[in-house]
Amino acid sequence: MPLQTSESKILLVAITGSFMEILDQTVMNVALPHIIAVYNVAIDHAQLIVSVYLMASAISTPTAAFLSERFGIKRVYMFAQIGFLVGSILCGLSWDADSLIAFRLIQGLSGGLMNPLSMTFIYMTVPPERRGHAMSMLGIPLMLAPAIGPTFGGYLVTYWSWRTVFFINIPIALIAILLGILWIEDTPARNPIFDFRGFIFAATGFSCILYGLTNAPTWHWDDWRIITLLSVGGACLLTWVFIELAEKNPLLDLRMFQHRGYAVGLSLTFTTTIGLYSLVFLLPLFLQTIRGFSAFQSGMMILPQVLGAMITLPISGLLFDRTGPRIPAITGLAILCVMSLAMQVMDVTTPDNLLATILFFRGMGMGMAMMPIMTYALSSVPPRLTAQASSMLNVFRMVFASLGIAVFASLLDTFTKTNTANMVQTITPDSAMALSFLSKVRVALMQSGMAAQVAYQEAITILYGYISQRANILAFETDYVIGALVVLFGVILALILLPRGRIEKPAVEVDMAM
Repeated sequence: MPLQTSESKILLVAITGSFMEILDQTVMNVALPHIIAVYNVAIDHAQLIVSVYLMASAISTPTAAFLSERFGIKRVYMFAQIGFLVGSILCGLSWDADSLIAFRLIQGLSGGLMNPLSMTFIYMTVPPERRGHAMSMLGIPLMLAPAIGPTFGGYLVTYWSWRTVFFINIPIALIAILLGILWIEDTPARNPIFDFRGFIFAATGFSCILYGLTNAPTWHWDDWRIITLLSVGGACLLTWVFIELAEKNPLLDLRMFQHRGYAVGLSLTFTTTIGLYSLVFLLPLFLQTIRGFSAFQSGMMILPQVLGAMITLPISGLLFDRTGPRIPAITGLAILCVMSLAMQVMDVTTPDNLLATILFFRGMGMGMAMMPIMTYALSSVPPRLTAQASSMLNVFRMVFASLGIAVFASLLDTFTKTNTANMVQTITPDSAMALSFLSKVRVALMQSGMAAQVAYQEAITILYGYISQRANILAFETDYVIGALVVLFGVILALILLPRGRIEKPAVEVDMAM
């Protein structure tokens, strides 16, 4: 069923804000090396430019429901857009790394409000029979921004300046602000009680965990800083759970997990987030380190996945509206699992067309599964909890993405080292395989005019370079198998999704704002 004009307008507002916020996160990874070079700062210090944004988002996202109820959803959304615009301008004008970190804090606090409010807009405006279609359209920025971010960021940094990564937000933010002024209807402001204790423990817990996960691949998991951050974060979140369950007016009502659909949907969001961000992290790294692609070229290589997702996103929404989440979720996750396993064919000589085909079908699976799962989760809670449920969903999606990247990065490093050690023990300079390889390379080098002894040393260097490359390739292959197994768990879990007509619904429809 097509969306009404008013519904399409709200959807456009939601897509504009979400796309800008997610795109900003992904392009920063490309710009960071250039910022390090310009400001001549240590990698650990520069990493704060990325980490502080995530931590600030983790602080503001849980407050979206309270702020909307206190000031009205339109005012809060417009404040977030203006804050993001101001933060982007200041980031582009920053004069050193510390000022950039401070301005990224402003960006993060503002950006953390956008996604939960965007989802809330849709649930306030679009009736249940059309929400699947509307949420599938909202899925476009969730899929498009992480994929084109490296490409777009690589182009801006290569041909313009790293500052344009922030300035490009200006026209998008201005459009979002204008559309918000024209089309968003405000909700009445109330005077709710602010759960200060819940806010402190949630903000501290999620921030510590996100900061620890972001730095775990660099500092390593056994570093005392990572152990401390994750321990403090876990203790704070555990305390937060007890506080919220006892609080009459909780910041986020954790009783929403009593709704089976929400709990299952959040669990499945873990698998789809891992499926998306494992590729977003691993594939550009493979293409740039193994295949020698530039950041721009590797980003272009990921575009087939976006095209595949854009085909199935509308289909998944229509299927959800007609049949419920089970069919699109199982179908999409099954395709995603198979195509993740197919990523093992990647090698130095893998044809680009074959890789593009695999990514295209992988994107189709992702587009089919992602938004029906999120829509199912939000449809399973009472309307008064929609804003809180979307806030919870978004903060956990940030944690899942950071966890996925951290784990896959660490596994890649571990597998590479293990593979290298095993191959070095097997392929020694006096083994039959090595002797044959060294002889052929040495002869070829000598024929090019190189002295015999120098040619032999160069051949050994080439041999160990080949071993290192093979060890790295095998590590990538193992990572993709693990990613596929995570998605396979999602396929099994999706079997318990309820068909349409049995999705949990509240007995009485109440105010859609909060």
